[in-house]
Amino acid sequence: MINLPFEYVSVADAKQIILQQDSLMSLPDTCGFFLCQQGYVDVTLNDRTYHIQAGDIYFYAPSTYVTIIAISDDVAGITVKCQMEFVLPLLEHVIDGQHLLTVREHPCISLTPKQQQRIEFLSDIMAEHRKALQSNADKRSDSLLQNLTLSLAHTIFYELLYVYSCNQSIEPQILDGKDRIFQSFLISLFKNYKSERDVTFYAEEQHLTPRYFSSIVKEKSGHSALQWIIQMVVSSACQMLRDTDKSIKEIAAEFNFPSQSFFGKYFKQYVGISPKAYRQNL
Repeated sequence: MINLPFEYVSVADAKQIILQQDSLMSLPDTCGFFLCQQGYVDVTLNDRTYHIQAGDIYFYAPSTYVTIIAISDDVAGITVKCQMEFVLPLLEHVIDGQHLLTVREHPCISLTPKQQQRIEFLSDIMAEHRKALQSNADKRSDSLLQNLTLSLAHTIFYELLYVYSCNQSIEPQILDGKDRIFQSFLISLFKNYKSERDVTFYAEEQHLTPRYFSSIVKEKSGHSALQWIIQMVVSSACQMLRDTDKSIKEIAAEFNFPSQSFFGKYFKQYVGISPKAYRQNL
């Protein structure tokens, strides 16, 4: 079977993704959306609560911890999960890094009936072709089916981006070489931030000096590469301290710190208090 860079979840299976009330969804390296078609779900993300009801669509970004605080018995919808390597390259000539952050900070919008119908229609066709690809006995047509399914996924992505831009006024951008450097940095950061906190690692991936690389990231996003790394590590660590029962030692190990003490010093340097104090103050 050919692996596709996304996973489609039907209406009938949506509850398996949403799980149970008070559950925590950790999304380390994927992004995607949940289109609510029936019922409602209340979630918290970055200390904000979102009420997702029929006709709403919720976009989730990598490295987020989403807590389900309420869920109706009749909830149903469509969920598509995508790898970042699939999504970010499609952003060329569409949006820049700042607008990507807008989606992360404002993840929920309401659709018009026509918008919802279009997304449902495209999603259903994509699901049919994906199923056909998985069960196809004629291997000669695998390539055609795969390209067709990927093309439909691209179409859904751009349809969603168009709907979102209408709601949030995101304007198309023309990307240059520096934009692509920043884009590649985001892909790598989402994949490696738990193990790599040195700017040099990300700069060497693109065969650039750390100083020049960081200046490009700063120019394109308003933040240096180190600030991006710190933000990813600290925000994810705070969410784990707040939303999971993992010990501080376990969290330190998950972020590849050599010891709990080293993690504590790093956390206090950027948050102002120790991980233990942060958790106690919640």
